[in-house]
Amino acid sequence: MIDSILDRFQPTRKRPTPAMETVDDRGLLGQRGAAAAIDLVICYFLIETPVLYVVDFLFRARVNQLGGVVFVSLLFLVPLYMTYSFGFEWRYGRTPGKVNRGLVVVMEDGSHCTGRASAVRNILRYVDVLPVVVPYGVGVGAAVVTDGQRAGDLAADTVVVRTHVEGVGDQAVRADLETDAAARRDSQGN
Repeated sequence: MIDSILDRFQPTRKRPTPAMETVDDRGLLGQRGAAAAIDLVICYFLIETPVLYVVDFLFRARVNQLGGVVFVSLLFLVPLYMTYSFGFEWRYGRTPGKVNRGLVVVMEDGSHCTGRASAVRNILRYVDVLPVVVPYGVGVGAAVVTDGQRAGDLAADTVVVRTHVEGVGDQAVRADLETDAAARRDSQGN
């Protein structure tokens, strides 16, 4: 059971086929927001909270001098989230949140997101969160004005699109092709 739950969040080396026709789909904004929320929860509760607990236990006086554990937490959450997003997008084209929402980050031509592009788009998250009063005000504003690209996407020439989901017919055709190829290899080997 745990495997089926993790499969909905676990990026794999085999990158999904991007559905480039969904590049201007306005419904992606909500899906991107949901993916970001999932990723923030993972970063905060699974990564940052245990580390902060240990740091607060070991260096309580210093943490209090810096403004308390809440301030230290917020101070480190943005760089942690950016590093997390950079690593997953560069390596797999998507974060666990994007896997769950069926999204992938690709270059505008549909090719895999490069390390440079992932770095640029994630460094510019600082621009997206500039108006602290309205979180992600610049990012959402840019995405609404453009075809769903926030400032980081525009600078990095990347887009976030849905992944191509194979239908039952597509899966059957692929299985038949794989079976035929295996049978040919077996007959050639004998």
